[in-house]
Amino acid sequence: NLLLGCVCCLLCGCTWDQLNPIKPPPTPPPPVESFVLRNGALTAEPKPKDKSVEAELAGAREYFRREDYAKAQKLYHHIANNDKNPAFAIQEALYYEAECLRLQGNLPKAADTYANLLRNHTINPYKDLATQHIYEIATYWLQDTWEEVRESQERREGKRWIVWPRFISFDKRKPFLDREGRAVERLNDVSIYEGKGGPYADKALYLCGYVAWFKEDYVEADQKFTALTKTFPESPYAPYAIELAIKAKLMSTGGELYDGRRVADARKLVDEALRMPDVTEERKQDLMKLLACITAHQAEKDYQMAEFYRRTGHPGSAYFYYEIVRRRYPGTDAAERATKRMMEIYAKMAQEQRDKLGPPPQTSDGRPSELLPPPQRVVNGPEQVPMPPSSAGPEAAPMPRKVPTTPGSAPPGPLPPGVGGN
Repeated sequence: NLLLGCVCCLLCGCTWDQLNPIKPPPTPPPPVESFVLRNGALTAEPKPKDKSVEAELAGAREYFRREDYAKAQKLYHHIANNDKNPAFAIQEALYYEAECLRLQGNLPKAADTYANLLRNHTINPYKDLATQHIYEIATYWLQDTWEEVRESQERREGKRWIVWPRFISFDKRKPFLDREGRAVERLNDVSIYEGKGGPYADKALYLCGYVAWFKEDYVEADQKFTALTKTFPESPYAPYAIELAIKAKLMSTGGELYDGRRVADARKLVDEALRMPDVTEERKQDLMKLLACITAHQAEKDYQMAEFYRRTGHPGSAYFYYEIVRRRYPGTDAAERATKRMMEIYAKMAQEQRDKLGPPPQTSDGRPSELLPPPQRVVNGPEQVPMPPSSAGPEAAPMPRKVPTTPGSAPPGPLPPGVGGN
């Protein structure tokens, strides 16, 4: 049963370093004498104790100096997997284990080891070098994707009939399966762990978004491009990312009958793009075309909302939404259709009122009067506002012309200048 359980664990991919039968290579003898510069003078460094982590690190450094990367990688791996070792030793071992794998051409394991260093030790002295190597490896893996993009463009232009898929790679430097997905995963690690001040985070986000755009995953592309424009507004890729983010939002809505928040966000991004410095006239025209598409999309959404109320028997609400479309989106096809619907609703309500109240009354000349006269323009002015008729009573009593004064009181003096009309 124990043997069967071990076989099942191995088949499932489970590993445990303590059961690894392959022991690390013996550590080479340390240098006879080594010196370090301290306080402006060379100071002899004490020899490390046998079987200590310092001795193992010194032996791994010696293997790495001799360019014996296979033995150095095994020794560094043994040091990194010992949780009892100090943090500085584990960080150095992880980084140089990845370096040994990279120099041997095993890029998939090297990239995973670099990512393990960034994930488990976010603050380490090898962070910049690790992110640089991860970015270089991921962009190398994406070379096949760029070739596929070029072939797809040629097929759209009629220069090619078929685009050959690239699912499997037999190159040792590339993953056997899902090469593109592994590259995007490593680029995500770069954008997350490098930080805002790094030189590769904005490039990694742009590449992730572009791959998602090529694969028509517009939701993922929208997230990456929007994150790039919000986090790195001064990046040289920001003008291209904001335009692609607008298009990705429009492509990921699913139609006018679905949630319109992405379209509203796209409209805000158009305003931000128009306010960006160094916007060329050609880009302004492209952005105005995108704005016209957004306006048509929002107009159609409000029109469909009005149609819903009309179909469900709520003519008042439908009339209200048709009026919104007519006023908010003038000149669009939806506005013209909304105007026709409003006229139909008005005619239907007038006919229902005629049927309910009977024939309209006739005027003095014998002609029938309209039950629902068209609304007239109201002009605010005193001549259109009738005054209430005056009624006799104490409230309408005239005011006395002279104010009676009590005997012996002094007459009122003159008012100050500017008061009371003086």
